[in-house]
Amino acid sequence: MPSLKSTDCGSICQLALFLLAVVAGISIITVGLMMNSKYSPRTQQQPLVIRLNSFSVSDLNVSNSISGANWDAMLLFGNRHSYFEVSIESLESFVYYNHQDALSCALVESMHLGPKKQKLVQIKFNASGCGGGEQPFVEERVLKEIKRDGDGGTLHLGLMLNFQVSYRKGPWSWVYWLKAKCTDLDVLFESDPGAGMIIGDEPRSCSVPLLK
Repeated sequence: MPSLKSTDCGSICQLALFLLAVVAGISIITVGLMMNSKYSPRTQQQPLVIRLNSFSVSDLNVSNSISGANWDAMLLFGNRHSYFEVSIESLESFVYYNHQDALSCALVESMHLGPKKQKLVQIKFNASGCGGGEQPFVEERVLKEIKRDGDGGTLHLGLMLNFQVSYRKGPWSWVYWLKAKCTDLDVLFESDPGAGMIIGDEPRSCSVPLLK
């Protein structure tokens, strides 16, 4: 039969372990809050930089549909910070017309950027770009507007990128869903009516707002 003294010792040890666990938990939370307030991407300059190096289209025919068009974009993804590691996943990209009408989409493989690293990525938008042969539905009204603008020699387009990004520093990480935009892309059609290239300054920076 255990003695009263032994029982008291066991209770004290359990209480001490409980208090130690509470203190450890509070310490971990405190350190986490300090790290978040000091190193969170929200308190820094946006680590991820996206620049559009080139953009073109071929086989564009708006007689009945534009699903056969091949859009080609060359994008630079860069990590400007010296301590964050950046991982990009679930990246879906769109070509859109007049800021709102999606014309084509493409899926892009995941990528990782170490501190002060960059990667050049080619994105091809075509009939199978989104997987399964699916592409955005383009209304007849939009097709008529595109034909009118194309006959005039220039299309006003843009790129939109939706993706999940994680920023990591040691054991700490922050995850965001981002929507990047490369706007005001004027594509000029000259000799070949179905082929055009972007005009203006290249490369150009894309907007990458840091939203939770």
